[in-house]
Amino acid sequence: MLKLLPYTFLIVFFSCSSNPEETKKEQAETPSTIVNSGDVSDISIYPSQPYYQDEAGYNGSELTNLPSERDVNFEHVDGTSDTVALENLINTLSNNGGGKIRVKSGDYRFRDVLLKSNVHITIESNTTIKLENQDQGKNAINGFRQFFSLNGSEIGKPLENVKIIGLGTANTRPKLIVEKFAEVWGEAFNRAISFGYVKNALVENLTIVDNYTLGAAIAFNPVDLNNDGETADLAENVTIANVSLSKASIGYGLIQTNVGRNILLKNLSCEGGMTCRIESHTGRKYDLGVYNIVVKNVASIHGKAAVLLQPHSVLNGRILVDVVKSEGSSWALFLKEGFVGADSKRREKGSFDSNSEFKNISLTSTDNTATLSYKNYSFIPSSLKPLYFEPNFVLIPEDSNYSLNNGVPGNESPIVGPSVAVVYIDASYPMILPTENELVLSGKIDDRLKILKQ
Repeated sequence: MLKLLPYTFLIVFFSCSSNPEETKKEQAETPSTIVNSGDVSDISIYPSQPYYQDEAGYNGSELTNLPSERDVNFEHVDGTSDTVALENLINTLSNNGGGKIRVKSGDYRFRDVLLKSNVHITIESNTTIKLENQDQGKNAINGFRQFFSLNGSEIGKPLENVKIIGLGTANTRPKLIVEKFAEVWGEAFNRAISFGYVKNALVENLTIVDNYTLGAAIAFNPVDLNNDGETADLAENVTIANVSLSKASIGYGLIQTNVGRNILLKNLSCEGGMTCRIESHTGRKYDLGVYNIVVKNVASIHGKAAVLLQPHSVLNGRILVDVVKSEGSSWALFLKEGFVGADSKRREKGSFDSNSEFKNISLTSTDNTATLSYKNYSFIPSSLKPLYFEPNFVLIPEDSNYSLNNGVPGNESPIVGPSVAVVYIDASYPMILPTENELVLSGKIDDRLKILKQ
C-alpha cells in the first residue's frame, strides 16, 4: 500500500500507548488510499511528466536545433480561414521534415485541422478556439465536427511524433469551446480532438468547455485503411495529460478509448458524463480493443463515473487505474459486462486482462448532484430512490441525450440525484479490485455503498 494520511499516524500513535494488539488491528484496517485534493488537472500541482509510465504513453523525440523557417508563429489574419492557414503551415513543415508552431494568444476558429508527422503545436495562454462554422465541411458526410484530427487515413500510414501543448495555468491555459450546431445533416458529433492511426502523440494542458453535445471530447477510433471492413489500425503510445472538460453529456465525457495500445491518461477532470470511458465499441467490428491503458489521477465532478469499463466482444488487454476520485458523482468506477453486437466480429462476450488493477479509489457522496442515465435507475437501491423525486425527476434538458416520452425520461436521458456507490460491478471478467476497506467513501454516507454488485 502507499503512504498513510497524516491523521492516520496520529491515531496510531495514541493507540500504541494503550493497547499494542488493538494498534495492530487498527493498522490492518486503516486504508492507505490516496485521495488527491483540488483540481487534479492543474499542472502546477500535478505535473504532466513523465509522459511515459507503466509502458504506456508518449516517448517521441524533441525537435531541436531547427532553422527559423521550421520554428514559426501562427496568428489570425482577418479575412482568412484559420483552418486553411494552419493546415497549409502544417503541410509545409511536414514536407520539410517537421517543425514547431506557436499559436499566439488570441481568438481562433478551427475545424478538422489535420495534423502531420513531426509537427509540434504549442498554444499560448489566454487563447480561445471555437469551431469554424461551415454549412458544408470536410466531415459533413459523417456529421463530425472537431478541432484537430490525428487520423492517418489521409496519408495511408500512421502519424508519428505529434504534439498539442497548451501554456498557462488552469485558469489561463487555452480553452476549446465546443458548441451545438443545427447542420443540414442533423445534429453533429462534436469533438475537441480525434485519434485514429497515430504513434507517439501528446496532448497536454487544455480546458475544454462543452455544452452537453453529442460525442466524447477526445475519442480513439480504428482506421480502416483498406476500407475492407475486416482489418483496421489504431493509436499507440499516446499521452493525454492535464485536461479538463465541463458540461459533458451523460452518455459521453472527456475521453473514450474504443481502441488503443499503450495509452496514458493522466491528471484529468470531467464535470458531468464520464472522465475515462474505456470500451471496445467501434473496435468490435474488427475484433480490436484496448491494450495497456494506464489511468492516473482522474476525477469526476457531478457526473456519472470517473472510469467506465465495458469490453463488448473483444479480448482486451491490461487496464491499470491508480488514484481515481468522484466528487458528487454517481460512482467512481462503473464496471459493466460487455455485449455481442450485431457488428461484432468475435461472437462471444469480451473481457479485460485478469491482471488489470485498480487502486486508490474514492467517492465524496452528495444527495443531489450526481447524474445517471435513466436506464440505470433500476440499479439504484430502494433506500436511495426517494432522492430522485420520482416521477418528478430533476432533468437536464440541455443534454443532447435528453428525451421525455409521456412524462417518462428516455433510456439515455440524464436524471440528477444522489451518489450511490464507490464501485458498481456488473461484470464476470476477473480483475484486481480494491477491498471494501481500501475504498474511501465520505460526505453523505447514509444508505451509500462501497461496492454495489448486480
